[in-house]
Amino acid sequence: MSSPTLTLAMIVRDGGESLARCLKSARPAVQQILIGDTGSTDDSIAIARRFGAKVIEFPWENDFAKARNTVLEAVQTDWVLWLDADEMLDPSGAAQIPVLIDQKEIDAFEVWRWNYVRTLNSRSGGLMAEPNTFRLEESRPYPAYTRYLNTLLFRRRPGLHFEFAVHETVANRVRALGLRAAEAPFVIHHFGFVEGAEGMRREKNERYHQLGVKKVLENPNDAWALYELGLSELEHRRDPAAALACLERSLLLNQGNRIAWIYAGICLTRLGRLSEALDFLQHVEETGFRSNLLAEAMGDVYFHRGSDHEAVRWYEQAGMGPLVSALVDCKRGACQVRLGEAAAGLERIQAAVSREPQAGELYEIWAAAALQAGDAATAARVASTRLGVGQPPAGSYVVSAILEAHLGDWEKALTTLSEGQRHYPEDPELKREVQTARERLSAAQPVG
Repeated sequence: MSSPTLTLAMIVRDGGESLARCLKSARPAVQQILIGDTGSTDDSIAIARRFGAKVIEFPWENDFAKARNTVLEAVQTDWVLWLDADEMLDPSGAAQIPVLIDQKEIDAFEVWRWNYVRTLNSRSGGLMAEPNTFRLEESRPYPAYTRYLNTLLFRRRPGLHFEFAVHETVANRVRALGLRAAEAPFVIHHFGFVEGAEGMRREKNERYHQLGVKKVLENPNDAWALYELGLSELEHRRDPAAALACLERSLLLNQGNRIAWIYAGICLTRLGRLSEALDFLQHVEETGFRSNLLAEAMGDVYFHRGSDHEAVRWYEQAGMGPLVSALVDCKRGACQVRLGEAAAGLERIQAAVSREPQAGELYEIWAAAALQAGDAATAARVASTRLGVGQPPAGSYVVSAILEAHLGDWEKALTTLSEGQRHYPEDPELKREVQTARERLSAAQPVG
């Protein structure tokens, strides 16, 4: 009896050199490569054909499931493996896959995707980032990864297809058809969160957000779709009110999603509704559920309530385990400053920032703690440094300018605010502060 055959299937648009890297990683494991190109303007098609791929071209219609299913319909082999251009198959996978697909009792494999990130403070839903073990040389520049499980290796079966315009999956169809699934012993390495210009990543996140809106409109009673959109509103759009609305709708449909309860509590904290936030988080705690995410969220509530001793207790719990979060360490340091241990607290914060110098949020905590300790000069210096880290929000420019003005440097404050306006021309707070700074400078000019 012949061995099962396998196709690597992909949808690609402007995959560039990352596509070549992906195809090189997977080629030893597959008999065929089938790529659906949705409108590349670079050399993706030429790269694909150089690896012996068959390319089918069709227009992008704002629907990942539809695009994947177009490719899936053209697959002729027994099994199909799905990768994206910004991914790589782990070297162990190339050796393991032929053995896995030869098992008669399994129809599909759920595969962990390692999403590489630039800071140890990242998270994916309820899972916090894990320190990078550098099993893949290409991942060496990145300190950590988050994990996501999805069904990416499966038999061709009638009725087995992708669903949803974004966060598309065949997992629901596997269950509905009564097929047998198992967890794969290999991983897929994903570089989409760390490669490419930051502006391009923001644009990509916005496209995914709009597809998430579409997914909810098409599936208004899907608790998971509402949960996903809530996270996007919170983490991408930074809109806790909109996020809370999605999460509360999700919880009406599925009260058992404890991570949704935690994120609803985080939204309430950011909205200043601290008593409600504590109710949501204590509801999760009373179920016996424990996680660093919950502990950090509890610490945040108590910190904003001014209960610093209680906040420290929760932050200490959040810092347990193999990964010491620089963000949690900064928050603990801020508590120490407020408890009168300014030197120790600021030392803790500075050490945390030195571990994660590319994490902008840490500088904001440091500046606030320095100001709390009475060191306005350090606060202003740190706030200014934050503006050179990543893509700071509009509020960071306002804070930096206010601290510069506090030190009497209104010209520097106006320069900072003007730079903020260049990035956020419609932000009302920046407009108000620019006007204030101009009026102050005008009043200080000598007459005649």
